[in-house]
Amino acid sequence: MNADLLFTEFESDAPGSSPEVCELNIVSGGCRLYGYILSPDKRLPGPYPAVIMSHGFPGYTTNNDLELALMRTGCVVIHMNHRGAWGSEGNYLFTNLKDDLTAIAKWAHNPAITQRYGIDAGNIFLVGHSMGGQTVLNAAKGLPFIRGVAALAAYDIGAAFREKLEKELFLMIETEGQCLMMNSAGEVFENALENQFELSVLNGFERLAEHKVLLVEAALDSVAPADIMMKPLADNLKKIGADIEYESVICGHSFAGQRMKLAKIVAGWIERAIAR
Repeated sequence: MNADLLFTEFESDAPGSSPEVCELNIVSGGCRLYGYILSPDKRLPGPYPAVIMSHGFPGYTTNNDLELALMRTGCVVIHMNHRGAWGSEGNYLFTNLKDDLTAIAKWAHNPAITQRYGIDAGNIFLVGHSMGGQTVLNAAKGLPFIRGVAALAAYDIGAAFREKLEKELFLMIETEGQCLMMNSAGEVFENALENQFELSVLNGFERLAEHKVLLVEAALDSVAPADIMMKPLADNLKKIGADIEYESVICGHSFAGQRMKLAKIVAGWIERAIAR
């Protein structure tokens, strides 16, 4: 991997060498999850680190630019749509998110898949934005083979209830969630309420010390304020001596005006993690 290639492309494609986009179609909880796999240019030496992306709620804010940038550096990037989101089967529930990501990670770590896509099984990373940040943190706690986990402007359902933000959470589900497959906004909210302690990023945070951790806050974030949703986790991880990097970017929740800076932060962290 070479982070200097984030915004650099080869002058022309070469037969059999140019990057590829392949469909993703695997099963989680009896439902098919759809997405795609970005495979880097074969003129870059493999095996390649793999980055598995987890989208936020409901996925309006995509990370395609970050995915393509990481592909250019020499990463295999796996984009998965959670159950009930963007064509994937099943209904959307917060408790399904970790299971979906776990299924994808175990699939990517399978020797048949690592050989097929040239993945370095020792360098698989989870990267998630917003609700996807919560998802990658929670999934990583049960995946010892993961090299590192990066959460970008992570939303923490546990913190939302601790800080009495129930109305804001329900409104987000009711309005933004209209594009999702779900029985009702009320059912999705009750799923969050009943499982708030399990879903909290602070639940079992000690297990994250097995991995390299990157937390990136959006300093102007009004959706997932870092002071209540990311800094408590960072403080706890630092207290137990975890390998954690914490970055602050002056922008709103989507990082819309600082996407290139975000890409540099994530790529640089992955490159350092591999080198160490």
